[in-house]
Order: sequence, then C-alpha cells, then structure tokens
Amino acid sequence: MTNNRRAYNDAETAGLLSQVNSRCPLCDCFLFYRKGQRQHKAYELAHIYPLNPRPEEIIELAKSPRLCVDVNDPDNIIPLCVSCHERFDKPRTAGEYLNLYQLKFDTLQQERQRSLASQYPLEQQIAAVIAHLHDAEVDQGSSSALSFTPKSVNDKLDATMPPPTKQKVRNAVEDYFLHVQAAFLELERSDPGCSEQICIQVRSFYVMQKRQRLPQAEVFSNLVAWIRVRSKASTLESVEAVASFFIQNCEVFE
Repeated sequence: MTNNRRAYNDAETAGLLSQVNSRCPLCDCFLFYRKGQRQHKAYELAHIYPLNPRPEEIIELAKSPRLCVDVNDPDNIIPLCVSCHERFDKPRTAGEYLNLYQLKFDTLQQERQRSLASQYPLEQQIAAVIAHLHDAEVDQGSSSALSFTPKSVNDKLDATMPPPTKQKVRNAVEDYFLHVQAAFLELERSDPGCSEQICIQVRSFYVMQKRQRLPQAEVFSNLVAWIRVRSKASTLESVEAVASFFIQNCEVFE
C-alpha cells in the first residue's frame, strides 16, 4: 500500500522550522533566501523514515528505531535544505538515517522538557540569590575548610554524569556553596519562608525529572535551564553554581 504525502499547515510548518532554528540541521545553512524585497523558502520537508520505502531501504533500515508509526506524523518530518535532502534520500543509509533520527529525537526531547518546565513555578527571588554571586569573591585557599564537600558530592553523582560535569559541580560547590547559603539566609531574613519554598520547588522539579529515569547529566542540564529561564539570569555559570548548591543541599540527587 502506497502512502500519500500529506500537506502541513502553516502552524505545523512554523513549528518544524522552529525546531531547527530555521537552519538546515545537516549543513547549518539558512533555510530561506532573500531576493529583492521578498524572502523565499530554500528548504524541503523531509521524511526521516521514508514515506514509501523501497525494498532496499526496508532492508537497510530494518533494525533502526523509528520516531513514530505514522510516517506523515510531524515527528517524522524535518526541514532540510534542498541539497542535503537530495543527498539524504539518494541513497538512504542506516548511518545517515540514525544521525537525523537522533537530531530529531533530541529536538523533541528538548521541546518536551520546555513544556514540562513551564508547569513548574520558581519564586522570582531566586534571581536575587543568583545576582548575589556576581559580587562573590572566591577565596582560592578556602577549599580546606570545605574538605567534606567533594566526598559528599561524589557520593551523589553516578556514572551517568560525565567527569567534566562532575568536576564542574565539585568546583562550584567548593567555591560558591557558602555564598549561595548566605544569600538564602539573607533572603529568609527579608522574606521568611521564601528560601524554604524555593527548595521545595526545586525538589519538586527534580522528582519530575527523576520519574523520567533520565541520566544525571540530563537532569542537571534541565535543572540549569529551568532555573535560568525562571530567574532570567544572563550568566550561565552563576546558575550552574546555584544548581550545584541544590545537589550538595540534598534537594537534587539524594
């Protein structure tokens, strides 16, 4: 039975283009071009798993995962520039298919995480805690006073957290834990119960992540992204330091 290609409405097309930031995910070229006073499309909507696979494609992709059963589902569609679409289709190989499959899978996961994160509030006062770190002075000789910290963090981080990220968390705890703690104490004096509320909210967000059985690296990344969006923080490092505080403080990774 032959599958018919379906048309995608403007909203669906806009959503698909948004997923790839209007750039070809394979060559990074812009998917529009300007001529005169008008902008024109320079992309095609490609099926990741073929619409009507040829016999050799069925064999080639027999052991490959699929994003959905319906080949016309937007989850199986990705915008590509005309040149990359041509190369991807002819001939279609398992390696290139898996590459595009993973790109789309990661995009769908990111969308899902943003949707979930939007359902979890975070007190706006978290911004004051992050801002506190902008003026924090790190005493390079103070690590001995926090000799308990690395062991405590190491006990909570497992093999799903890459070594560079583990080191980043350890360094953030050693350098900024007391600064973040002081900022929360200051917040508590001016707004009693607020710091406790923030800890509860962070814990709730973490439990949601835990229920998805995500690796720790993804949980940490999602936590940082959530705090950054909610706090409107401009500095990623400060947000990572606050997220690391919650690991040490037991709201995240028991």
